[in-house]
Amino acid sequence: MLRHKLFHADDGSVIRGTEIFRVEALSDAVFAFSVSLLIMSLEVPNTYEELQYTISHFLPFLATVSLVFFFWYLQNQYFRAYGLNTSRVIVLNLALLILILFYAFPLKFLFSLLLSWITGINYFEEAVNQGKTVLMEDDFPKLILFFSIGYALIWLIFHQLYSYAWKHRNKLQLSPAESIVLRFQKQDALVEILIGVVAAFCAMMKWPTVSGFVFLLIPVWLVLQQLIIKRRLKKLPHRK
Repeated sequence: MLRHKLFHADDGSVIRGTEIFRVEALSDAVFAFSVSLLIMSLEVPNTYEELQYTISHFLPFLATVSLVFFFWYLQNQYFRAYGLNTSRVIVLNLALLILILFYAFPLKFLFSLLLSWITGINYFEEAVNQGKTVLMEDDFPKLILFFSIGYALIWLIFHQLYSYAWKHRNKLQLSPAESIVLRFQKQDALVEILIGVVAAFCAMMKWPTVSGFVFLLIPVWLVLQQLIIKRRLKKLPHRK
């Protein structure tokens, strides 16, 4: 499995999850299944025109798969770093998998919509040709609300996972550096939840544009967080 290749840590942290738990094997299968569903939505082209149509939908597909892989990577990191396999972790992981499966196709729709506006490529040509309305103007805030709630819920699960690991930090014998990283992981999840909640509130107030600017805070926060973590880690003794 790919997880076996991720056991090695280059930053000196301890790998506690050296065995693949059954819940992790299930998680791999679910994440792979969600990607398979996205692949199956791309029909095999029978003509060059259909091939061009399939190629044009690569960007939304790439964006969706990348986000799914990102959450899989975070989950993998959690099991590798902390090696927890209690009933609480299993239930939280199950909730995460349900959300990932539920949001996979809607997420591709959202990325298709956003990339259509950004690139000018019509990803809904077939629906338009059939006389269907892709999205009513009044429905856009509802769409943003739907995804903002999902975003907040996913990060709420990660926050619960990190909080559980923090509660057992003495049992896990975390090093000072690992404790700093875990504390910032909790903080990061909390900020991501806040972003999702604020974006959802703006969508409820029918301010979808403001919701978009709220989500643009994510890369700003990530860069700022990494700078703070590196500064904190450099202050630790015997660490360059």
